[in-house]
Amino acid sequence: MASLRDTVKDYQDELRDGIAWVAFWKQGRSWNAEYFHLDMDDTLYPEDRSRLEEIKSTDPAAVILNGYYCGHLGEDMSLDELTAGVRYHYENSMNDIDGFIGAHDDRLPPEVIEEARATAHEAGLPFSENPYRDGEDFNPYVFDGSMSIEDFELMHRMMEQERREKMSEQFSILIDSRTRFETGEPGGVWLPMPTTTQQLHAAMESVGITADNPQDFFINGFANTEQQPFDVPLAVIQSAGIDELNYLGKLLEMQSDEDRDKFTAAVTLGERAGNIKDLINLAQNLDCYWLYPTVQSEEDYGYYLIDELDELELPEEAKKYFMYEEYGRDAAINDGGRFTDQGYIYNNKNTFTEWYNGRESDIPKEYKVMSFPQAERPDPSKVEMDAAAPGQRTAQSAEQPQEPRPVIPIVLTSEKPAEKLKEITDRLEQGITELFDSERYKEYLRVMSKFHNYSFNNTLLIAMQKPDASLVAGFSAWKNNFGRNVMKGQKGIKIIAPSPFKIRQEVEKIDPHTQKPIIGKDGKPVTEEKEIKIPAYKVVSVFDVSQTEGKELPDIAVDELTGDVDRYKDFFAALEKTSPVPIAFENIEGGSHGYYHLEDKRIAINEGMSELQTLKTTIHEIAHAKLHDIDLNAPKDEQQPRVDRRTREVEAESVAYTVCQHYGLDTSDYSFGYVAGWSSGRELSELKSSLETIRSAAAEIINSIDENLAELQKAQDKEQTAGQEQPTREEQAAAPEQPQPEAPEKADTAGKEKPEPEADAPGKSGAQEKADAAPKEAFTPETIYRVRRNPYGDSRENSYLLQAYVTQENGRAKMGDVLFAGTPEKCRELMGQLKSGELTEGDVKQLYAKAQETAKTAEPDKDTFSIYQIKGGDETRDLRFEPYDRLQAAGNVVDRANYELVYSAPLAPGTSLEDIYTRFNIDHPKDFKGHSLSVSDVVVLHQDGQDAAHYVDSAGFRQVPEFLQEQKQLTPDDLETGETVKTSRGTFHVTAMSREQIEAAGYGFHHQSDDGKYLIMGNGTRAFAVAAEQPEKANPLKHVEDTVEQNDNNFDGIINNTPTVDELEAKVKAGETISLVDLANAVKADKERVKGAKPEKKPSIRAQLRADKEKAQKKNAKQKSQDLERS
Repeated sequence: MASLRDTVKDYQDELRDGIAWVAFWKQGRSWNAEYFHLDMDDTLYPEDRSRLEEIKSTDPAAVILNGYYCGHLGEDMSLDELTAGVRYHYENSMNDIDGFIGAHDDRLPPEVIEEARATAHEAGLPFSENPYRDGEDFNPYVFDGSMSIEDFELMHRMMEQERREKMSEQFSILIDSRTRFETGEPGGVWLPMPTTTQQLHAAMESVGITADNPQDFFINGFANTEQQPFDVPLAVIQSAGIDELNYLGKLLEMQSDEDRDKFTAAVTLGERAGNIKDLINLAQNLDCYWLYPTVQSEEDYGYYLIDELDELELPEEAKKYFMYEEYGRDAAINDGGRFTDQGYIYNNKNTFTEWYNGRESDIPKEYKVMSFPQAERPDPSKVEMDAAAPGQRTAQSAEQPQEPRPVIPIVLTSEKPAEKLKEITDRLEQGITELFDSERYKEYLRVMSKFHNYSFNNTLLIAMQKPDASLVAGFSAWKNNFGRNVMKGQKGIKIIAPSPFKIRQEVEKIDPHTQKPIIGKDGKPVTEEKEIKIPAYKVVSVFDVSQTEGKELPDIAVDELTGDVDRYKDFFAALEKTSPVPIAFENIEGGSHGYYHLEDKRIAINEGMSELQTLKTTIHEIAHAKLHDIDLNAPKDEQQPRVDRRTREVEAESVAYTVCQHYGLDTSDYSFGYVAGWSSGRELSELKSSLETIRSAAAEIINSIDENLAELQKAQDKEQTAGQEQPTREEQAAAPEQPQPEAPEKADTAGKEKPEPEADAPGKSGAQEKADAAPKEAFTPETIYRVRRNPYGDSRENSYLLQAYVTQENGRAKMGDVLFAGTPEKCRELMGQLKSGELTEGDVKQLYAKAQETAKTAEPDKDTFSIYQIKGGDETRDLRFEPYDRLQAAGNVVDRANYELVYSAPLAPGTSLEDIYTRFNIDHPKDFKGHSLSVSDVVVLHQDGQDAAHYVDSAGFRQVPEFLQEQKQLTPDDLETGETVKTSRGTFHVTAMSREQIEAAGYGFHHQSDDGKYLIMGNGTRAFAVAAEQPEKANPLKHVEDTVEQNDNNFDGIINNTPTVDELEAKVKAGETISLVDLANAVKADKERVKGAKPEKKPSIRAQLRADKEKAQKKNAKQKSQDLERS
């Protein structure tokens, strides 16, 4: 019989640390206890819930307690105090088991179950409560009372119906949409064959295929069934029509079991299985084949021919010595047959009748199901009613945007990516020839004004398909980056995207100094293997913002300059900075607005024009100055060729129109009626060249104006804040925080920031000016994180990026560093840890660097070599450049923890360690960042899947297998300091591990001490305290001093690296060779030491090193922990 005190004594640690819940109950006169842990979502595990219900049935007064959450209990209580606390809860019925289960039970309440039951019945489905109870497996063949008799019978009727449908299914095809497929959206729906028109339409509608977009329909998969296991290439199915496939399905459905096996074997034989026509005819000519189901091998065939068919009459004695296998092999060769899973099959040479000739009329009418479902049309009466709904404006203002125009898709019929690219390129050439109509040309320029950083080809493709597009992105980009979804039935805009790939190729090695090939001993150029990126492109689909719905986007458009041109002064100043030549105003006679003086290299603008006309003329002349300038002083044969006058005017006027459109300047007076005459008779290459010139010049001017406007705005803000009185600290504290909106990057600027200056409108009232002059609240940039697709990813392992964005005062987000590249799951996991504060940006970058290092070295299929060099720092100073014997004598080992990987590369056949040593002392690779290969370095050779480590010794190499031994996994107990930390949740032992080490041991952050000095890390059952403060940063000059003293011995004036004469003599006695220069330096150093010696005896360098080593060994555990945190 156990007393309450004895029971509490066994569980006092659990009660004090406050992590587990401890149940106490009486059984007779004996006290019992048991502890329980909650799941991560603060719910009970099913088995723990069952156990608690057992305890409650034994003792209805049982209680369950936690030292942190329950009163009358605490971490610093004695055993007697804890016993009294438990007794108080038990006797007063506090924290009973019923209440605990109710608070932590994840099962659904009865009202939710009844709601689900009603929903199931409304949908015509049976309902069972079983899946909601204790996670029990559901057995549909046992009536356990979890469903009504009616639901049980309905379930079995539905099971029978499904079984019959499966029996009628001969094979299935995967219906998909090209738009969905090309944008990377997963999906598609399997359609069993044979099918009906209704089933086909339902499958099409589920992937967004209607009569409005028949070009998107395609078959993306094929699957056979257990009763029809025939297999053909997907290309055979994709080349067939739906009616043909349905016809084949009906023929197979009518076959007997014997014919199904024969059909599958005949397809495997392959004589008539190359296309859908052959398959349909094969299903109707199975009498042309013999199938022997019991024959599975050549020997079986030999026995079958002799014993069953009596092809040869052999005496019984002769059969004992007859070679059945060889006979069966010869017979199979003569037959032209094949052994299949269904048995041996061969063609019996009966007449093969082609019932189906590939014509649509050959397919029976009752088997034809192919048609496209009609798209849903809005009810006109409803539209009219919505338009007249009260509270809405019925009159549209002149500036109200027009309804988005539908996409005119480019339908590509090719299947292969290369063929698609050629097809869309041909359409581009056709589009160029159709472009030079006045209105279509203006549409193209309007598109260019919004997508000026896109290539010429993609700008033209967007203009051909959706001229009113303003912001485009891929299907997944809208969903993942902007929180918007492409609306159902929208057609994609086809553009061309880069899709480079990498290859390894032998190339001539180039001397970095002479830039000429290096010649080997054999007189031939030396070659090396390099990774080369091959540029390639593919066709992808994007969607305009008007085709999407969802989360509202921040205002990402450029501020339009309206009226008499807001901020005219700033805009003209930006134009002056953009112009490659000076701009001046003068009175120009003859009605000209301006001109570019080719000889004086200046732009003249007519005086007295409106601000709008001045800006338009200035942009026009800047285009002339950038595009059509030549050096008149250069000889004519050296001057750049200049296009004709008409072309110059078309290019300059087009650039001006594009730039004005971009900034919202009035362009209604522009007319391009003359472009048709200008373009007629010109070669396609010439037209394309001019269009590319216009695009690049407009993009250059727009980007330059944006940068100059941003600089002007920054200068104005600086001047404004410089004259303002600094607010007091109390005022700053009282100022409310203004959340900064997260702005997605604009697709057509590739991450480039657009300034959003405030309009400095004239004619403000005095009160308004005073309000504008009020001091602004100081803006604090914030960092936000997003996971986006990696446009240069070549595998799933680097398909996504974790990107940082920094908010700006104008409400936009500036693109920051790429922190990690990996799988989407890993990127999202790291983003969550960043947001919760578990990791910093530096931690994530370090993880990325380690992942890259692992990927770089983990190539088990290839022979490689890796170079490791000793880390910098005081703790490894005694190990650096030490011969192996001296290292051993000092009691040190070659420990991987003291080294860092500095280089890794493929190991060419025949390469020796000496070759590596010579190369990394004489001819370093460009990407090698370490010092020349020296004593104490380690070279690891990976050959034939095995690793071997070699220590660079004073003479040659020495194999060091201990370098490759795995390090023992540290545990918190191993590094306990003996100290404890007391927090509001308990007392915890302090371990000398860093946060990174204890996390690697499986512990996670639990809470922090009140003074912020310690982090409490737990693993669900135990917890420890680790130091929270950051280690002291290393002096950046320390490494410089180490390096300089190692080489020049004169950084701080103390020669502390030059060996003494005694040390050199010891080397000679040991059989080592020394340099005369070293001996001369040692003699000189000894003399200087004697001169500068103090009266008291100074310990020798060896004594100093020995003392330092003993000191370092005493602090080894603590120093290692600090080093790990510092790294």
